[in-house]
Amino acid sequence: MKPRRILVVLNGTESDPSLLSQTVAFCAAHEASLDGLFVRRNAASGGDFLGDAFSTYGMEAVLEALDDAAAKASEEAHAAFNAAADDAPDNAIGRFIEYVGLPLTAMEQEGRLSDLIVMQKPEGSSLSNQLNAIETAAFESGRPVLVLPVDREPADDFDNVVVAWDGSLEATRAVVGAMPFLQSAQSVKILHAGADAEASEQLADLAAYLALHDVKAATRTVPLEGRSAARALIETSKENGAELVVMGGFGAPGWQRSLGRDETTSLLKGLPFAILLAH
Repeated sequence: MKPRRILVVLNGTESDPSLLSQTVAFCAAHEASLDGLFVRRNAASGGDFLGDAFSTYGMEAVLEALDDAAAKASEEAHAAFNAAADDAPDNAIGRFIEYVGLPLTAMEQEGRLSDLIVMQKPEGSSLSNQLNAIETAAFESGRPVLVLPVDREPADDFDNVVVAWDGSLEATRAVVGAMPFLQSAQSVKILHAGADAEASEQLADLAAYLALHDVKAATRTVPLEGRSAARALIETSKENGAELVVMGGFGAPGWQRSLGRDETTSLLKGLPFAILLAH
């Protein structure tokens, strides 16, 4: 299915213009429309977490400061969106959405009615919060999530794409969601980390399926050699000059995700290029 509505999640920081310029290029290439989403949390709804440590006056002051910061960030996000709209081709830009509420409900309402969600690759001091935001988007929207490095130069598409395949439902959804990028890529490689007996057959089946969609893909089983599956995929993807890795996401148990020990978190932190994932 061709993407028609692409939703880019903005945060009101200096990373927004890069995220928007990259997404505008995708929209122009695929005749899609871009909507910008800024989630403005209602500070009053989170007041309970302050507990009894604050007086009523102190709590009001804190909540007021949070509201002011959110309002400023929303203004910055809106300004970045308007600047991108000024330079974008006709019909590539939709609307800016300020959603007042929780990220979870924002993804339920806006994310589910999009074809692709674009978010910033986690980095810096807010790494944990950004990872949680990506997980929320993947879980609550049910849509593919494209995670882009901020320093990537805008381009119409990805020339070299790697599919990390394990036969899971999550990986299947990611492949379907990534089909427009797979079809426009110059090189597609399907990788399976590990040497289980069914890997070769699964890789051949996926390659045959992709061929029905006009995607020619090479297959490869990557030996672990004492590495984790995530490390093996990271190193092999770098060796193959990948620009985009397509994979299933957040299929590990919740306790592993909460500790940052799941494969998805390792890949999000370890891969220097774009990732398209689905849950």
